[in-house]
Amino acid sequence: MELFFSLWFWIGIIAVTGIIAGVITNAVNKKAETAKHVAGSQAGGDYRALAEQTLEANRALLERIGAVEQRLAAVEKTLTDIPQ
Repeated sequence: MELFFSLWFWIGIIAVTGIIAGVITNAVNKKAETAKHVAGSQAGGDYRALAEQTLEANRALLERIGAVEQRLAAVEKTLTDIPQ
């Protein structure tokens, strides 16, 4: 019976209870954070915006490369047409 009246017993009980509560709180927070990320990725979230920006940049680059190829073809034609 003297065990329950000991100060160190109650300090230990409080410490163990605090550690268990911390672990449970951390697990619940991680689960909520994971659910938030899953919901965001299913709805598109930042990934969709990033993909759309990348797609637009790639389209612009393809247009510029096409224009450069046409100019290069014109220069090559001019150089082959010059008599030597």
